[in-house]
Amino acid sequence: MDIHDFLHRYVPWRYARLYYLAFARLHRLVRPIRYRRMPAGGWGKGWRVLVFRYRPGSRRQLHVLAPVDGDQFDWEVLRRHVRGEPWPDHAHDPGHQKGVMAWAGHHTAVVTEEFGPQRLSMGKLVPGEFGGGVDVGFILIDVRNANI
Repeated sequence: MDIHDFLHRYVPWRYARLYYLAFARLHRLVRPIRYRRMPAGGWGKGWRVLVFRYRPGSRRQLHVLAPVDGDQFDWEVLRRHVRGEPWPDHAHDPGHQKGVMAWAGHHTAVVTEEFGPQRLSMGKLVPGEFGGGVDVGFILIDVRNANI
């Protein structure tokens, strides 16, 4: 039995709610220490490598080449490349899984060899908050220059 089952079964909701509120506040306080902060103007404009970590508690990383404009994707560049324009050549760090950006309808996704397409959230590219996944969860831990 984990803590969530215990709270659900044996603790009145008004007290269990206090636990969840305190946990959320603690998580918000720890996030700037655990993850790199986004620069004031965003990540700039151009190609960046998005570094994701699989959840829960895994050390495996997923590296994805993506066009970025400030704190979100560059939709015009992404649209052209998803529709067939060749992606720029880029050497990923060895030992990490590589993902490819995809876009279907209103949803962006990362396609990996191991898990297939995994949907991304539509939020801002903030480490510790932005993430996604369907079969496996992952969270953004860093945004790096692509050096193309």
